[in-house]
Amino acid sequence: MKKFGIQMIFLVIIILGGLYLTMNQSIWQSYLPGGVINPPTNQIKIGDVLLNIEIADNQAERSRGLSGREKLATSSGMLFIFDTPKQYQFWMKGMKFPLDMIFVKEGKVVDLLNNVPIPDPTMKDDNLPRYQSTVPIDMLLETNAGFTEANNIKIGDSLFTITK
Repeated sequence: MKKFGIQMIFLVIIILGGLYLTMNQSIWQSYLPGGVINPPTNQIKIGDVLLNIEIADNQAERSRGLSGREKLATSSGMLFIFDTPKQYQFWMKGMKFPLDMIFVKEGKVVDLLNNVPIPDPTMKDDNLPRYQSTVPIDMLLETNAGFTEANNIKIGDSLFTITK
């Protein structure tokens, strides 16, 4: 009977732990390959294209960015949002696929970097290339490489945010 009681306590602890982790997914999702399973998304329209985007609007999210992921879904991207317009630097540390970087200020595309390559994984952080726009920006949209060319995205195009 004592063994049964211990097993029941152990089972209750496992169930409560599972419920806790289910309710607090941010605790464990960052440890999964590819990062968060279902990150919060919004939609934006750039040119004639509608994209599902993740928003990186704090330092932790901007630092992590898309690093470590195996791929980025088609018709999706990550939008980095900054409080103050300036020429921010970006790197491709931990990236596993190339990107297009679309630099935005006040809702307009102001600069583009197409097909930014992944770095050599053995390269030291100090040697990683840094990328930045030619003018101050308040947002950066990262998409799969080839997106800007395939969708004829150009400087002067408007970016419209559509919240789900």
